Amino acid sequence: MATATAADYLDFCNVTITYTHPGWGDTVNLITYLPADWNGRFLALGGGGMAAGGEMLLHLLPNYTPLLRRRFAISTTDGGHPSDLNAAMDVNPPWVFSSPGNIDLAMLVNFASRSLHDMAVLGKALVRAGYGVAPEHSYFFGESTGGQQGYMLAQRYPDDFDGIVANMPAINWTKFLFSIVYAKLTMDVARQYPSPCELDALSAAAMEACDELDGVKDGIISLPGLCTFDPRPLAGRAFDCNGVPSTFSNISTEVAHAVYTGPRSPQGEFRWYGYGRDVALHANGMGPAALECPATGGGSCSAASFHMSDLWLRYFYAKDPSLSLTNIGRQRFDDLFLIAVNEYESLIGTADPDLSRFRRAGGKLLTWHGMADTFLPVNGSIDYYDRVLARDAKAQDFYRLFLAPGADHMGTGITVSEEASLDYIINWVERGRANETLRAAGPTGLGVPAQRDLCMYPRVQHYKAGDPSAPSSFTCV
Repeated sequence: MATATAADYLDFCNVTITYTHPGWGDTVNLITYLPADWNGRFLALGGGGMAAGGEMLLHLLPNYTPLLRRRFAISTTDGGHPSDLNAAMDVNPPWVFSSPGNIDLAMLVNFASRSLHDMAVLGKALVRAGYGVAPEHSYFFGESTGGQQGYMLAQRYPDDFDGIVANMPAINWTKFLFSIVYAKLTMDVARQYPSPCELDALSAAAMEACDELDGVKDGIISLPGLCTFDPRPLAGRAFDCNGVPSTFSNISTEVAHAVYTGPRSPQGEFRWYGYGRDVALHANGMGPAALECPATGGGSCSAASFHMSDLWLRYFYAKDPSLSLTNIGRQRFDDLFLIAVNEYESLIGTADPDLSRFRRAGGKLLTWHGMADTFLPVNGSIDYYDRVLARDAKAQDFYRLFLAPGADHMGTGITVSEEASLDYIINWVERGRANETLRAAGPTGLGVPAQRDLCMYPRVQHYKAGDPSAPSSFTCV
């Protein structure tokens, strides 16, 4: 039996507030941890998927215990929604409709924005009540949905936090959900489905074509702007499928092309961004062209859906839970895209490039996004940042974006740790030290442990010479 050490014990007070907004019929839980030896800082943590946050989700986060040990006062909110992962993955949640076909706007607004502001106001009030003084500085940390929450706070509640870390953010909410299932649409319309082996081989072909554009072979595409790989000419060509001679089908190359180009209208009009050539197409059922295949290995595969896209297209956009995405067709798919933008952009789109109030409040916003993200197209973050810079040429004084070549949405690749991200924002807010690079660590695409410095956009990482696992071998250009 292992013997516990002093480091295993955390001395803190757990305060839970349950409240409602009059007339909304909601019940929201705010959980706040107040450490005995407080460091003077308040930290709010975001959610993931369709969970706004909450204690059950918090306990699954790898940064939870280290942050308590670092003596932050921590708050998280469930936004009036279930906070366990099963509920967050539910494609038929009971809360969406107030009556058949009518969206429960109170529950949606809670998830999208209101509960986040409540968390800031109530969390800081609890800190003041517990310690007798207000926090010296207030921070927010979130990734994915939590990243989207960070941007919502900067855009809508700019006075709530001094510093926000919003990594791989699910901004452009109304649009990216269509990117994830555009390859599925392509397969379902054709009623043809490639094999996982084909998609894996096409991913490998894209990497082979573009890996060394930055000067080094490391299983990472660091200069995607130079990568012009087109999978369509590979149709009919031979490839090796786990030792079995095979031929690329037309549907496999069209699916890969759909992943790269992103959603288009039936007339070919741009709707939203696709994914980089370094994205894993199938990714063991987690990619933007994921397949569902019989566990026994026999029979045909079908196109997998993404749970959040499935939920939002059926419930929020079509307002028809019985809708089958498999039979939706291109025109209906495009109609739902237009409905999404027209009806929900102001509620949860989180794409307003006007951060002038956040700048005047003295806030700082830091984001890094993996360029091989399999869920959220990195070009969505780039598009937003470019639009912010178009409005405010000095936006880098308070808002910085860093791109992580080869990193995916699940944290695989050369990435920045949660604790390091917080250290960067704290140094920026409290000491005025704004980083132009972020130190990242993890395996290359070839599985070699490495450290590299992520470049502040619009600069990109370029290999100079030397050991590819050392950060000194790369420069930002």
